[in-house]
Amino acid sequence: MGVFSRIFRLCKADLHGVMDQLEDKSLLLKQYLREMEESLKIKEARMEQIERSCRQIQRDLNQRNQESEKLEQDLDLAVRKEKDEIARMLIRKRRTLQGGCEQLQRQLETLTEEKGKINETLAQQRLQYDQLKVKTAAFCRQAEQRQFEEPMAVMDAGFAWQTPSDEEIELELLQRKEALRPGGAP
Repeated sequence: MGVFSRIFRLCKADLHGVMDQLEDKSLLLKQYLREMEESLKIKEARMEQIERSCRQIQRDLNQRNQESEKLEQDLDLAVRKEKDEIARMLIRKRRTLQGGCEQLQRQLETLTEEKGKINETLAQQRLQYDQLKVKTAAFCRQAEQRQFEEPMAVMDAGFAWQTPSDEEIELELLQRKEALRPGGAP
């Protein structure tokens, strides 16, 4: 069993090595950046949605508080004038309104809490995105420089191979001198 697991591990490692060679690292990094940017946009859209919801809930709360104040005034008036049936109806309405206000307040607190968490996560992810963006740009620049340096190194190596030795230069010089002498071979 140990032999088979080792062979499988070697094949798997070799396959990963081949895949690493096939993948263009700069293209992968750029794709990761695009995916991160898309994720950030989704979170930012969620933040905007939460902020809109918070503003709407706050408007509703303000409106209900105003209604509650008006009901309170009407209730005081009904109690002073001993209109018990009207007072009971206003109390029922005021309590229902208060229950709705409490529910809206809980929703607002929940949304505010979620907004804080998303905002914190978003700040961390923006920082990571900016850092990765800088590192990707540096990596791409280095890869581009290596791409241009490699052909130059190959060319230099080719020229080094073609560089004649001192003996070859001396031999050619002697041949040329011999060819210039009278009676020498052309």
